[in-house]
Amino acid sequence: MTDLRLIHHFEVVYRLLSFSKAAEELRLTHSAVTRSIKSLEDAWGTQLFYRTTRSVEPTEAGARLYPMAVELLAFSETVQRETVSGDRELKLIGGPIALDMLLPSGIVAYRDAAPAIQVFADVMPPFIAIEELVQRRTHMVIFNMSTLEAMPHASRLRFREILSDDFVMVCRPGHPILTGPLSLDRLLEYPWTFPGYIHFLDGRLPDGWPEKMQAAGAPQYTLYTPTASMELSIISDVLTITPLTLAAANLESGRLACRYIPGIPKYRIGVGIRRETEREPNIAKFIDSLTRAARTLESHNAERLKRLL
Repeated sequence: MTDLRLIHHFEVVYRLLSFSKAAEELRLTHSAVTRSIKSLEDAWGTQLFYRTTRSVEPTEAGARLYPMAVELLAFSETVQRETVSGDRELKLIGGPIALDMLLPSGIVAYRDAAPAIQVFADVMPPFIAIEELVQRRTHMVIFNMSTLEAMPHASRLRFREILSDDFVMVCRPGHPILTGPLSLDRLLEYPWTFPGYIHFLDGRLPDGWPEKMQAAGAPQYTLYTPTASMELSIISDVLTITPLTLAAANLESGRLACRYIPGIPKYRIGVGIRRETEREPNIAKFIDSLTRAARTLESHNAERLKRLL
């Protein structure tokens, strides 16, 4: 059995391409790091680095080992953390829109099934989130399905759609756009803000829409969060588009009004997990809780949508 300490030393040397810098990071002597790499090479009967007095370059074997070494070290940290914590943590990463839509209701449903589990949710870009998932530094990612389906490592991950939601146009109560025809030309008479959806919607809008929007310079504002976009619509004549789930509270309180625009594709939220964790009880319970919460949200939204059509 290879000592994980040697794998750790290899990972640092590979990442820094320097025995001296690796020794500084590891707080060891240069000779100690050299002996570690030599011990690993001798034990496995293969050279991992080409060394000269001026450079360190990985061999083909070293390049093959590195991603597996990172994964092995991450898994070791996970084993230690979960052993100490008693498997009382569930870590999630997602986009702000997906988390805002689904996480509150999901946590309420999960609390009954696993009241002792602490849930930690963080926001990261999807490519970073997927890498965190592959390296076992998080249990689950939550993004729109189009994003998940475009991610690498698909063979090692399992994706599952949880929620499908309709987009609505929202604006302040009394806005002129609430009455009269709802043509694109009339919509584009007003400034627009999109809460980060522009790349998701691009190419999926009705024929002629992207060209007219581009000609009008719409959206004039692309904001990171749907909350900021809706607040902008509350205090000004700016229009925004948002999933009905996120708009519901502001619509019911009267802070926002809305109209349904036909032809906009639905916003689909999914979860991604590593295939080998699919049957882990806490993960399975959380996905089940998210799914039950999503069905309730979809039922409520169907009733809301009936009133808009």
